[in-house]
Amino acid sequence: RRLAVAMWFHFRPLGVRQHKSFHLQLESQTSPRRNPEPQQPLGQQKSTALRDLEKYVVFQNKFVVLSGLCADLHADIIDTPPRQRMPTSSSAYGENRDAFQDTMNQISARADRLYGNCLQLRLLTPIMAEAFINMVVLMFCKDAIRDDSIQYQAFIRAKIPQRLELLTKNCHGFVRHIDMATNAYRDFMRVIDKRNFALHGNVDPLREQIETIYFDGKRPLFNEPGINVEKQFDHMEALYEPDDVIREYEAVHEFLVEIRDCLDDRTRAFFDQVITDAYPGYEVRKKRVTRILPDHHITGFMQGMRYDDELNVTD
Repeated sequence: RRLAVAMWFHFRPLGVRQHKSFHLQLESQTSPRRNPEPQQPLGQQKSTALRDLEKYVVFQNKFVVLSGLCADLHADIIDTPPRQRMPTSSSAYGENRDAFQDTMNQISARADRLYGNCLQLRLLTPIMAEAFINMVVLMFCKDAIRDDSIQYQAFIRAKIPQRLELLTKNCHGFVRHIDMATNAYRDFMRVIDKRNFALHGNVDPLREQIETIYFDGKRPLFNEPGINVEKQFDHMEALYEPDDVIREYEAVHEFLVEIRDCLDDRTRAFFDQVITDAYPGYEVRKKRVTRILPDHHITGFMQGMRYDDELNVTD
C-alpha cells in the first residue's frame, strides 16, 4: 500500500541527487589565470536547463481511491451476519433485561452499518465506473482529438453510451468495439441510469417509503400485524436491498473488465500498470499519462550530514 502523500516529502542534503544543471555555477568556474566568461543569472540558467527536461506532474488516480472504498464496502456487506430475530414473547428473556437490551443493540448496530454501507456503495459504484472510463480516455485519446478542445470536450462530456461508442474511434489500442449487447452492459447501464436520483440527493417519500402508519388521534395504527420494530427492520432490508447492491457492484466490475479486454495485448499490459497506480505521472508536453514512481518509497540519512531543517539560513 502506498504511503500517504505527506510521507513523500523528506529532508534531503543540499545538492544530493539534484540534477547537475541546477549547479552550473559550480561547474562553470574557470582558471584564475584568465578572465571568467560572463554568465547568465542563475534563474535564467535554471529555466534554460528545465526546458530541456521532461516535465511530469503527479496526480491522484481517483479510480484507485474509489475502487478501494467500494471493495471495502463490498466486503463489509458480504461479511454482515444474518439479522437476529427479535423475541416473539415478552417472557423470552425472562427477567434478564440486559440480555434483551444486548440483542436489541446488536440488531440496531447491524442495521446502521449494513444500510449505511449499502447506500455508500450504491452511490460510489457509478462514480468509480466513470472514473475508470475517464482514465481510459486520458491515457489513450488520440492527439488529433486531444489537441482540438471542442472535440475533446464533446468527447469527455458525452453521455456514457455515446462515450463508450467513441472510445474505439477516438482512442488508441482498441482491437474491437465494446459490445453493447451483453448482459454485463445491460446491467451496467441499469446502475448508471439510477445514479442521478441518488447522486443529486433527491428525496421521494413515496418511492422510498419504509412502511405505512395510520393515526387515530395520537394512536399509531400499523398497517401490518406483528412486532412493529421488527417489521421496520424488514422494510428497511427491502428498501436498501443488500443483495441487489452487491449484484450491481459486481456487474459493473464485470463490464469494466470487458472494456479492458477490448485493448490489444501491449496496450492492456500498459493499462494494467497505470490504472492500478494511485499516483501516476502526466507528461506535460506530450499530454500523456504513465507510471513514474514505484509503489514503495525509501529514504535514507547520512551520518554527520547537515540537512535542510538543520541549516540556519538568514537573509
